[in-house]
Amino acid sequence: MTERQCDCPKCSCKLGEHPIVRHGKHYCCEACAKHHEHGEECASQGCKCAH
Repeated sequence: MTERQCDCPKCSCKLGEHPIVRHGKHYCCEACAKHHEHGEECASQGCKCAH
């Protein structure tokens, strides 16, 4: 299986074994799945997709 990338538009993280699935899209963490609605940081250390 090919490694997939998070569907968050600014995120370049790869999906782990248990991605968060919302509305048919796959995200690396809950913050990305909720589109950083309250400014939450990505769970991947060093990722700046919330900014």
